[in-house]
Amino acid sequence: MDRDSNSYLPTFEEIWHSPKWFYLARFSRPFAGCLVVIAFLAAGTWVVYFTGGTGYAFPYLFLLPVLLSAVWFGLPGAILGAIAGGLLLGPWMPQDVSTSVYQSTENWLVRMAFFLLIGIFSAGLFHSLRQANQRHMQALEVDKKTGLGTQAALIRDLDRLLRKADQQRPPPSAILLVRMQDLWEILQALGADSAEQVVRDIARRVGQNIEVPHQIYRFSKSELAIVCSAATQEEVGSIFDIVQKTGEEESIVNDIPLRVQIVAGSYIIQENDRNAEIVINRARTGLSVAIENNAPYRGYDPMFDQKTAERVQLIARVRDGLANHEFQLFYQPKICLRSGQHVGSEALLRWFNQDGRMVMPGLFMPKVESTTLIDPVTRFVIARACEDIKAHNLMSVSINFAINNLMNPSLINDLGRTVRSYGVNPASLEIEITEGALIQDPVQANVAVGRLRDQGFKVSLDDFGTGYSSFQYLTHLPLSGLKIDRAFVENLEVSADVRTIMDSMIAMALALKLEVTVEGIETEEQHKIVADLGADLAQGFHYSRPMPLPEYIQWAKGR
Repeated sequence: MDRDSNSYLPTFEEIWHSPKWFYLARFSRPFAGCLVVIAFLAAGTWVVYFTGGTGYAFPYLFLLPVLLSAVWFGLPGAILGAIAGGLLLGPWMPQDVSTSVYQSTENWLVRMAFFLLIGIFSAGLFHSLRQANQRHMQALEVDKKTGLGTQAALIRDLDRLLRKADQQRPPPSAILLVRMQDLWEILQALGADSAEQVVRDIARRVGQNIEVPHQIYRFSKSELAIVCSAATQEEVGSIFDIVQKTGEEESIVNDIPLRVQIVAGSYIIQENDRNAEIVINRARTGLSVAIENNAPYRGYDPMFDQKTAERVQLIARVRDGLANHEFQLFYQPKICLRSGQHVGSEALLRWFNQDGRMVMPGLFMPKVESTTLIDPVTRFVIARACEDIKAHNLMSVSINFAINNLMNPSLINDLGRTVRSYGVNPASLEIEITEGALIQDPVQANVAVGRLRDQGFKVSLDDFGTGYSSFQYLTHLPLSGLKIDRAFVENLEVSADVRTIMDSMIAMALALKLEVTVEGIETEEQHKIVADLGADLAQGFHYSRPMPLPEYIQWAKGR
């Protein structure tokens, strides 16, 4: 969109030239500048005369109004200021007031010429500085690749919009922060130029299809910001529907159809908002909540801030929780579908705070997995699982590795030695990894999985089938098994299509000599179906909920 002709946000000139401020904007600043220059010229004349005349050093005080004239009024102002200063110190100003001796014509003309030289040079210098500053600001505020305004331009325009609210009631406005989820993959696969072309196409299509007044900005490499006219969440939601529909259309780059997934958060600007950064952060909060909940869009809700603050405080207590033995492992049994026997379990982390109440894993684990805290947490799980295996002769136990765990060479390379230090055979421990780790860095993931297998660990792919590219990893990674996600179990009893998909996944995995575990089994009918389809293992509430160690041991003895 052309920012000069179609900008939704008011420009500084529009605010300044509003009816209330028109005459003030037109006359006040030049008039005030003239008054200041005249005051300095008058003050300089007075000082020079009452300190003895032009024969002393004080005439050079007139350089100050000459420089001010050059700064404020450019070359014309510099010339007029120099001439005025030269005349005031000219034929009517004594060289020595006490003896009434006047200076020669050549003297004051040379001084005037000196003032003119200084004024013209200063005007040229300040003009060059202004141009350089304008070029610098344009580089900061316009994205060269797309021609869109940058984050700096967004902050500038929001500040102007919020200042306008102090003078008159602005139209209701909202900000939509849009993330192009798959842009990084396009960048890696096809290069920066192709990714930039996709961004340009998306911005163009969105701009053409949004009918309300709006302005689009390049907020970051993979994010667009849209400031638009909207007063309610319903209106913003309708705008997002347009953004999602047009943004997710294919872009043809070098004859290759490319498509990105759109996720967004929004915030409706309130009358009492005065800080552009806060407005943007609230839209980003909505975006973060949308991403966390695998939703395409979320509008800002003040409760988000409270939940975020609570989560930050909770995460800050994780290390203390580890030190205070507030964490423990629960075990969910795995059942062999051929024999019906219990053959192992999955170790699941549980946190009981100082009041003895359990902190739900969903409140802290996603955040822990994305930070360095995952290392001490995972090492705790490994240590506790090994201690329980050794002390109670537990069957095979599987534990979950996050992305950061798999990308941690120190943890991967030392895991075999660590497990053996507890007197446990690595074959007794199975590592479950998610597709996210494989997507982030397939090469490093392949190396890590190979290293784990070399040390004697089983490695299985967790949540299989939920990612669009899970299948390609099965032939390239040295996996020992896979776990089919519970999403494919829910409708097994009623959907022939779901059973067909389940059958295909199990058959393919078995053909690759992988051990197949199906999670989320909750009914006897589901158990029979996956057993008939040839799966090896199953786990779920149909057999048992996750249990603390003493209950799990009792449960195992009763099988």
